[in-house]
Amino acid sequence: MQIDIFLIILISFLSNMLIFLVYKAFLGKKIESILVKLREYDERLNKISSSKRRERIYNKVSKQIKSYNSSLYFYSMLQSILLIVIYMIDLYIVISHFQVNLYLPFEIPILTLTKNGQHLLLGSTLILFILSFVLFTPLSLRRPKVI
Repeated sequence: MQIDIFLIILISFLSNMLIFLVYKAFLGKKIESILVKLREYDERLNKISSSKRRERIYNKVSKQIKSYNSSLYFYSMLQSILLIVIYMIDLYIVISHFQVNLYLPFEIPILTLTKNGQHLLLGSTLILFILSFVLFTPLSLRRPKVI
């Protein structure tokens, strides 16, 4: 039974690590290049002292800025969708292949079932998987500090 708990936590960790590696290998470089372009446009606009000229230049480059912003949002959304898809696959694997019984030292009226003086947590496998996935989610949803 303890190996099942370890395997559930390991599945959560490896799934989040997979998403992080996809980010590092593919999405991170694209997001960084988009951020560099947006910084260049921002610096270009900030160098202009005249407000009228700044507005004219902004009107000229606003389509490119909007394009880069939408690309940035797309890659962030892609990373989040990948997380949700892998989460659903892992959830199916965990629910269908593992059965874990967790006992609490106290009773919670709706969540526990009392057997022989012990308080069995109902839905322990699901709760353990959700908690372990939430624990490792910051690893998989890393983004540059500018965002």
